[in-house]
Amino acid sequence: MLNLFGIKKLYFPSLKIPQFANPFVQWPVFVLYAAILFIGQIFIDRNEFYCLLIWQIALHVLFILFYTNRDFFTVKNILIFAIICRLVSVFTIPVLSDDVYRFIWDGQLIANGENPILTTPDQYVAALQTNNINYSYYQQLHALVNHTQNYTCYPPLMQATFYISAIISGANRYVSIISLKIMVAAIDVFGIFCIMKVLQKVKLPVNNVVLYALSPMVIIEGVGNLHYEVVQVAFMAASMYLISQKKIWKAAIVWGLAIVTKLLPILLLPLLIKWLGFKKGIIFSLISIGFAMVVFMPFLSVEAIRAFSKSLNLYFQHFEFNASIYYIARQIGWWVKGYNYISFIGPFLMCIFLSIYGYIFFTKKIFTLQSFASLALVVFTLYYLFATTVHPWYIINLIPFALVVNKKFAMVWLSAAFLSYCAYSNTAFAENFYAVFLEYLALSVAMYFSYKNFNNKTITS
Repeated sequence: MLNLFGIKKLYFPSLKIPQFANPFVQWPVFVLYAAILFIGQIFIDRNEFYCLLIWQIALHVLFILFYTNRDFFTVKNILIFAIICRLVSVFTIPVLSDDVYRFIWDGQLIANGENPILTTPDQYVAALQTNNINYSYYQQLHALVNHTQNYTCYPPLMQATFYISAIISGANRYVSIISLKIMVAAIDVFGIFCIMKVLQKVKLPVNNVVLYALSPMVIIEGVGNLHYEVVQVAFMAASMYLISQKKIWKAAIVWGLAIVTKLLPILLLPLLIKWLGFKKGIIFSLISIGFAMVVFMPFLSVEAIRAFSKSLNLYFQHFEFNASIYYIARQIGWWVKGYNYISFIGPFLMCIFLSIYGYIFFTKKIFTLQSFASLALVVFTLYYLFATTVHPWYIINLIPFALVVNKKFAMVWLSAAFLSYCAYSNTAFAENFYAVFLEYLALSVAMYFSYKNFNNKTITS
């Protein structure tokens, strides 16, 4: 990681980092990387934390070599390597997350003419007739789904891919997983291409995209574990590029696609209004939100809105994992109240976040793509710092903005967030707060070096 912040250049100038300018050296190293990537996803379970940690260290050593040698890669080779890594991950079963089974479940319900927002898995199974042709399949699938007592919280674009997968696979779980992964992988590769175009637009080295394209955590959490943050990133990057090309209407629709993927891009609409100017920004926002509402329409009803809101409320007032500021506030709550006061602390921290966001909105000016990306990075970072739940894959949302403004702390956070998987190493699912502390310590150090100007110059290497 030394070279990521220019520390090596300043303090360790004699340290030699291996180079492989020759393609005959590049490919064997890459094949080794792809092999380690594949083997870990096949043979290591998420409760085997120390094996997972060794696996990640091995991948990150090679990943750092790719970054330090990025100038020797052609854009074509980067894309080829990225595609191969994602294809390798397509044919594996997710090892670090069981969310995929809820995806399959929702897809099956839509294929059967049901609205997955209106019924929980527990309710559906309880009402299922034993003479149903797929009764046994649903029983087995239900046993794999997490939080079966809760309504689904996945937006329409995700639901559309679940439905397509269900149509393709029928009652075959493995085919469902493969078909979902192929769709996510295709959009992810498109996202890499869009990030390249954005980097080119802001006159930064296009080869810096290796930090996203070959990141082990992006690959594993994206295509490997089927988290749709990579899909959201693809649409946000595409929209930013279209805005830079003055194609506002198209950009607004693509941003709408990002919203119906994960909802979070709604947060950045105020910044987009400032960047585009009030009139264009309002039109952009109306088109994006209007498009999102049209896409939501097939799922909407009074009952569906109530159920979807209940799922979101659970996220903010009941779920907690790998948090930072929230854990400090929670401990204070224990001292004051004598119990976990998350129902108040969660919303209260979001109010603080929104207050800071309001200050940013009214005091900061946005004239360029880079100034927008810079503030978007700050907003998303603050959002996750104040959140009650921060799964490792959430950090993927920061990466495209971090690349555009050359702030690499997001990469460190994404890698360090892997330490949170330590919680799965025990049957009681208890977080290791030493691991959480190390993660946020690494983030703090990385943020310091990212925003510190060495010798009043911006470090770009």
